[in-house]
Amino acid sequence: MTAAPSVDSEDAQRVRDAVADLTSDAAAFASTLVRERSVQGNEADAQRHVIERVRELGLDVRLLEATDVPGIEDHPEFAETDDTYEGRPNVIATKPGAGDGRSLLFNGHVDVVPEGDAEQWSFDPFGGEIVDGELRGRGASDMKGGVAAMLFAVEALSRAGVELAGDLTIQSVIEEEAGGYGGSLATALDGCDADAVVIPEPTDFDLWIANDGVSYFRVTVEGRGAHAAHTDEGVNAIEKLYPIFRALQDLHDRRKETVHDDLFEREYEHTVSLNPGTIRAGEWPSSVPDEAVLEGRVSHAPAETREGIRTTVEETVREAVADDPWFDEHPPEVEWFGWRGSSASISPDEPIVTTVQDVLSESLGVEPTAKGFPGGIDTRFFVNYADTPALCFGPGAHNIHGTDEYLPVDELERATAGLALIAMAWCGYEVADEPAAAPDATTEGAE
Repeated sequence: MTAAPSVDSEDAQRVRDAVADLTSDAAAFASTLVRERSVQGNEADAQRHVIERVRELGLDVRLLEATDVPGIEDHPEFAETDDTYEGRPNVIATKPGAGDGRSLLFNGHVDVVPEGDAEQWSFDPFGGEIVDGELRGRGASDMKGGVAAMLFAVEALSRAGVELAGDLTIQSVIEEEAGGYGGSLATALDGCDADAVVIPEPTDFDLWIANDGVSYFRVTVEGRGAHAAHTDEGVNAIEKLYPIFRALQDLHDRRKETVHDDLFEREYEHTVSLNPGTIRAGEWPSSVPDEAVLEGRVSHAPAETREGIRTTVEETVREAVADDPWFDEHPPEVEWFGWRGSSASISPDEPIVTTVQDVLSESLGVEPTAKGFPGGIDTRFFVNYADTPALCFGPGAHNIHGTDEYLPVDELERATAGLALIAMAWCGYEVADEPAAAPDATTEGAE
């Protein structure tokens, strides 16, 4: 048994060679996933491919739907959705360790954001084509490539004759892009027995060890309708909303100058942000609009609380209209909806962080920086609600959430090798002269 966190150089090369032999298969599998338009509520077909692949690895499969977790609807991170969770399972499988090594969890999501205007793409957003060494399509980078990497890392270890001392669990989850309530929140609350979690999000081979909390809010302002020929008899809700919009913009500017966290500002200009994202008002050009609605996103740093940032936003809205007598009888309404993600952070000295940095530097020639991500990621569920250190490590982010998303196949190969080497370093391992035969697979609840 090799003591963690070291990986013998010959063993590392053996694994890298196995990954290289499997890369075309890994890219083909990721292509299959990309061809499934697995936006929120439609993840089932993509998960069926994952189930099939996990069974081919010889692992038992357990399916977990969000509603299988008692009390999840009452959890502070859970938000209502119009989509049913029936038939949208999370996939969980474990490769038991051969000894008493530390356990590890790989977690990845199969859902994607919508493609937007497909006419703006230079290729089919869900074609999954591999052209000039690139896997092309929505989700290639975020993060179907990462899902393929974690699955094929397991196969590469077997091909190389590596037997882990600790358990390695695979989770393929739903709904991350919409908040993760029915996905990683469910799996974390269901019980996380792993000693650490690695999520192969597109980090460009760095480590995300912290994240901002994220909240969505809605401000509704009432006006008074009138015919456009008698505009002055009405109260234009757009005009009444404008001071609130400006005040929120000013709040963003103040917070980016006053709220700082070194983990985030190693790469990004500021730690937190506030974005007024949509405005809706009026139904007819010849009518004075009697209502205007602004929806936005605000983030808070790990040192702040969700309650604190909500209070700040609500006070900002009230103060913006305090001098307008119209609002004495028609106060603006602030609602909180959808995303209500908590912030999370682990120490750069956490053993999983130093293990990942050491093994990637020694065995893959990668020098990952540990930093914060200014948005919501699923690591927060494991850190905050399963008392388990979690980080993200994966390939590059190439036009994610935008037009012409893609993933270079060579980055898929490097990410797959990285995950395999991380498992060896963290769990401990031994190398057999010949790879062991895979056990028969079963699937609990897969039919």
